[in-house]
Amino acid sequence: MTATRMSQVIVAKAFTVLPNEADKRQVISTLVQSLATAKKFTADKAGEIVEGAMAREAIGSTGIGHGIAIPHCRTPHVKEIVCSYGSSTPGIDFDSLDGEAVHSVFLLLTPPDMKEQHLTLMKSFASQIRKEHFCEFLHQVTAAQPLVDLLNEFEAR
Repeated sequence: MTATRMSQVIVAKAFTVLPNEADKRQVISTLVQSLATAKKFTADKAGEIVEGAMAREAIGSTGIGHGIAIPHCRTPHVKEIVCSYGSSTPGIDFDSLDGEAVHSVFLLLTPPDMKEQHLTLMKSFASQIRKEHFCEFLHQVTAAQPLVDLLNEFEAR
């Protein structure tokens, strides 16, 4: 089965409340670490993955608007597409396209040979974001299970 929905790749154990005042690199590092803790790759690969995601940010911000950012990179250190989620109540400056602070960050890591699946997933998720109330509900999520439930509910619509 190919994962084409965020609910299928989100790692519930990697749900993280982001540190206040965090910058983009700290956010990405925190989310990479949460995936290492969830055993999605070995901890010694974390630095390399952070650099990969930061290199992608240098091309253009992944702060897509509506208080959401999706930093991502392709890396040989994961065997399947995985995603960690971080929330920030005060919001983080992520150089978002709309200039707004980011409250929800999805870090997406994809094996190099799964480019098509990655694009499908990004398109699918972009359509969720445009659905009425999704962002509003997303920013109220404070734990892993409600996040998974929310993703499942909106993907079923």
